[in-house]
Amino acid sequence: MMKRNIMIAVYCALILYFLTGCQLAKESADTNANDDRLIGVLITTEYLDLFDYDGYLDDDFNSFQGCEINMNEKNNQKYQGRLYADLIPRTITNEETGETTITYEYVFEGIEGIQYCVPTIQATEAENSYVATMSDPAISDTSTNIFVSDDENSISIDGTIFITATGKMNAYYFNPVYQSTDGSVYAVSGDSFMLISDMFGEGSAYSHTLETTTSRTENGMTKKDSTSIKISISVMYAPENIVILQMGSDNAIISLTEYEPYAMPQVIVPETGTAYFIVETHKKDDAGNTKLSREIFDRDIENIETFFARADGVCEKHWTQIFEN
Repeated sequence: MMKRNIMIAVYCALILYFLTGCQLAKESADTNANDDRLIGVLITTEYLDLFDYDGYLDDDFNSFQGCEINMNEKNNQKYQGRLYADLIPRTITNEETGETTITYEYVFEGIEGIQYCVPTIQATEAENSYVATMSDPAISDTSTNIFVSDDENSISIDGTIFITATGKMNAYYFNPVYQSTDGSVYAVSGDSFMLISDMFGEGSAYSHTLETTTSRTENGMTKKDSTSIKISISVMYAPENIVILQMGSDNAIISLTEYEPYAMPQVIVPETGTAYFIVETHKKDDAGNTKLSREIFDRDIENIETFFARADGVCEKHWTQIFEN
């Protein structure tokens, strides 16, 4: 009963904490967080609440003193506001040779989000360390640039998330992802952006940028680390069907094939005499009016790019390979 009464008292104190501006005190062991490098972003549609008040009170309710909640060293990592990723091995099989390769990626288990990161995979006995690019299929038009020199390391990544015009208010939280010197990767809560997609129309976009620059001294030399991350949210009317026309050099139609956006083929073999392709994407705007966009691709193009709308409202890009016999 005593613990119950104390717990109630602490809950009341937490309410006062929010009303009166009390402090959440953390131990100084976290001060080396500045050494951790920004390596990416985890985009979520819900706030990343990384402090477990109930769990904290249950574990360490005696630490509430005065107007401060003191973090004990034993529970510091658990309650320091970080979401740690797990390093997961993946097996990739070459369909032609059957050979397998083991790769690794950092995964935020149990979190629904869109990740774009460039972590360093630590060296093992079998292989050296290397920088990996981990980009969710929801991010299109990605660009990753990594520069390494004796006095500077820089990372620059950018990409676009295309979303459908649903008429609903959408929240997007841009949660920074860091990597510690020991190789661990974690996310922290970030800024949000609210968007009512059909108020802006197709082509409207919002961009969010994360940038950091730090300096450190190694063997008496100063080295600069910089990271720049840019993610754009762009509105797109959901594709309803896609028509591929194969055209002759006399501009006559050789073949016409209609596809559901999610059922685009992996490969298209050009018909004899095909000089170029016309790709028509049929959509409807928020008023129900038909919208048609056309793109022309030369026969020598390697891939045709189209989009399909996922159940979560994200329009994902699909590549169809043009295969010559």
